[in-house]
Amino acid sequence: MTVEGSLYHTHVINENGLVGQSFVQGNEGLSLGVSSSLVNASGTNPEQFIGFALSTCFNATLRIVEQQRHIPQDTQVRTRVDIVKDSLGYKFIVDAQIMFPNENQTDAQSILEDALNQCPVAKLLKENENVNFRIVDAFTDDDTGDENRTFGE
Repeated sequence: MTVEGSLYHTHVINENGLVGQSFVQGNEGLSLGVSSSLVNASGTNPEQFIGFALSTCFNATLRIVEQQRHIPQDTQVRTRVDIVKDSLGYKFIVDAQIMFPNENQTDAQSILEDALNQCPVAKLLKENENVNFRIVDAFTDDDTGDENRTFGE
């Protein structure tokens, strides 16, 4: 069944969990070896998939917003994804850092908020308490960042 109004649909199949392959069903032919970040084995893990999806989709949306505002499309997004134990198993902690090389704080925050309301991946994640979007001057591994420039906490 196709969703009414769907612009694109796909089916990704995984038959063996974190061992073997996940693949796109059909003629697109994409197949990836999968693994877990918690074991020493080759393959792409779910943390990487989330990071790719958010960084790619969100930066594309930020650039669409910039284009609509007739300003340079120069944002960059770096998404950090951690997996940690919780009381029931595991959870992801996601920190998306967004650089606006040529925008002031007010304009950057406005663009960020517009993109959060337009990007399909951000819409899935933004209400989760373990997901953070923050404007940064440079990518950093610092967990705290500039608290005045944080959205989603």
